[in-house]
Amino acid sequence: MFPAQPSPDSGMRGDRSKTNRDPGSVAPTAFQLLLTRLEDHVKEAGITQGTVCGGAVADFCAAVPDPQLDTLAAPAQAVLDNHIDAAMHACSPMVDGSSVATYASMVTSRATSTYTSANNIVATENEGVRVGAAVRARIDPYVVARERQLYLNHADVPADLKGLIRNHAPGSLVDPLVEAADQALRAVNAPGDPTPGDKTALTQALEALPVVQAMYGDKLATGSGAQGGTLPNITATPACKAQKHFDKHVERFYKNAPTGMMIYAALVQPSRRPPEKHVSNIEVTEDTVEPGRFWLGTRVTQYRANAARVGNKVRLSVMDDIPTVVHEIGHQVEFYLPAIEWTRLHQIIRTRMTSPTLVNIYPESKKIEPAFDVGAMPAFEAYYAKPTEQRAGRYYPAKLYTSGDTELLSMTVQFFSRPDTATLMIRHDPVLAATVLRAIRPDDFANFPANLLALLPT
Repeated sequence: MFPAQPSPDSGMRGDRSKTNRDPGSVAPTAFQLLLTRLEDHVKEAGITQGTVCGGAVADFCAAVPDPQLDTLAAPAQAVLDNHIDAAMHACSPMVDGSSVATYASMVTSRATSTYTSANNIVATENEGVRVGAAVRARIDPYVVARERQLYLNHADVPADLKGLIRNHAPGSLVDPLVEAADQALRAVNAPGDPTPGDKTALTQALEALPVVQAMYGDKLATGSGAQGGTLPNITATPACKAQKHFDKHVERFYKNAPTGMMIYAALVQPSRRPPEKHVSNIEVTEDTVEPGRFWLGTRVTQYRANAARVGNKVRLSVMDDIPTVVHEIGHQVEFYLPAIEWTRLHQIIRTRMTSPTLVNIYPESKKIEPAFDVGAMPAFEAYYAKPTEQRAGRYYPAKLYTSGDTELLSMTVQFFSRPDTATLMIRHDPVLAATVLRAIRPDDFANFPANLLALLPT
């Protein structure tokens, strides 16, 4: 009859994570992006809203006996509560995939109908809104309790998220993921601007780390930890194999991909790698081949590499090089970082923002690629020195995806994979280099000088 009040898809949570990410729009807050990330982890663990809602309704129906309506003896609010209880029992069989919002609408419609009929009240829209609010007041405590229980007991929920949720007080009506996001944000503070002397000291401390010495000496693929990067699988699509240029590049590619994986393993300590079942397989995907315009033969446009958690795939062109392999695996690493480490990466971007709105990385392109409006990315701008590349050098690392992830970690580990770009990264932007290294190699920072750690997001 009447829809419930606009209600979130899960528990108490509003639709705060779904924000406008078009260039020119206001950049999402850190809370919005972190909540999106936590929701993604919960979904990946297989905790659906149907599961949450169904369990919450079962808990309610077990706790509240099916009421005997007595409209003559009870005060008006108690009568309404009885009708809501009765409607919740009547609507208790849950349809697969149904959400809290769907269930609340079902209960509101039934409760409004029976309540207005029993009390000879005109069924106005205001009455429907009133019942909807009362429905949520009855069901939400059960939803929040069920969510908290599922998050803590589900094996695939990341350990750091469970740690945050354990601090959520049982009985609290604050949604557990909202509380977890608040806790993670409270634990991260933006650093101040380092002095030139601070930067020099930080650079020197980084260059003393064995992993940085391996970067500078081009020894990552043969150094400590490298053999932990054994690649699970490489496949090439039939269409890719059929392209004439495939045979020209395939031998080199089948050297580049394993080497890239070994560099990734040398850079990322085991505790910060994706879970084993989410380690990416590489799929070699066909390039675009078109007739040449002003010359004989064909023109090949290289497939644009990407990483996808769905299916755990990194898709590459047979023409891709080692840094691209490392870059794309870096996206998988970013998603599985602890929430606080992920938030620290975002703090780097936020401390460099010069306006609150998103920008388009490539204004002349038909494809819109939004990014935070950052003032500087020194290492990337030093490398992409051509005027035509300067804009992308600054903005591309700050590119914003719908998941809340960016290109910051992937671009940085890509630069770590070669001696020349690693040197640029460490010496031009030691704060970013140290923040990423700490995220992927926390053991290296156990005895790092405290005054230098204070230069990083904490």
